[in-house]
Amino acid sequence: MKIIRLQANQANPIPNLSLCLGFFDGMHIAHQKLFDAAISQKKPTAIITFSTHILSFMQNEQYFALTLTTDKIEIAKRYGFDYFIILEVSNELVMMEPDQFITQYLKHCDKVIVGYDFRFGHKGLGDAAYLSSRLPEQTIIIPEMDYYNKKVGSTRIRKQLSLGKISIANRLLGRKHQINGVVVKGHGRGKTLGYPTANVDYDGYYLPKLGVYYTTILVQGVLYYAMTYIGYNPTFKDGKVALETHIFGLDRELYNEVLTIYFETYIRPEMAFSGKEALITQINKDELSVKRLILSRRKL
Repeated sequence: MKIIRLQANQANPIPNLSLCLGFFDGMHIAHQKLFDAAISQKKPTAIITFSTHILSFMQNEQYFALTLTTDKIEIAKRYGFDYFIILEVSNELVMMEPDQFITQYLKHCDKVIVGYDFRFGHKGLGDAAYLSSRLPEQTIIIPEMDYYNKKVGSTRIRKQLSLGKISIANRLLGRKHQINGVVVKGHGRGKTLGYPTANVDYDGYYLPKLGVYYTTILVQGVLYYAMTYIGYNPTFKDGKVALETHIFGLDRELYNEVLTIYFETYIRPEMAFSGKEALITQINKDELSVKRLILSRRKL
């Protein structure tokens, strides 16, 4: 798969594409309807997306994503897309009129596939219906997708993650929710508690509910079971949310290595404890809870 980055003054250089257009945060099961439609056209395929969330760019706020651009690229590769086109978000792109957007990026495509609620161009004046009116033979609009009578979308997935409802979030994603990050220096408390942990840099990601999780961790192509904590470490009054994972069966330093954390099950909320011994007692209980889940799933 070829990756192409375009500035606002550059046109899409690849003609006759079967192209999916959207921000695609989550690359979830509704987005996958667009991907399936593109692949089914039997033409060279592409995803065209944006380098960052446009509204966050306009408001000068950091956007916390379900999937970073690097994640989207890996998922697109697995899908079998030929091209992944990233539009670099800038003031010029934000101000671009819908007709210019169509002419510059979409006019020479064989098919342009969008969700029913997609908007584009200055002030979001372009929408799926407008695109269809300009490119009637080329536009395919994918209708809303429901799961248990509610819309599938990134907002719903975030809500489920914020509640610790990992199984529902994973169903809506069509895969396990994951965070990829480099192992960085932590406080080193895990060793003193009998549970050495890898402290993972989660920068840019939307974090699920604070607490303890049963997770699986990919380390250099090998999958391990793990117990992962997200929180402020209130017992020790840390001021920043940490993402720490204790990996079963892996006893070595992991600094500067990239881990992929797959979220399986929420175990318990974050708690403050009276001291170190009370915390260790609870971690022992957490370990038992996680290992019961591991054993129960092995039997399936």
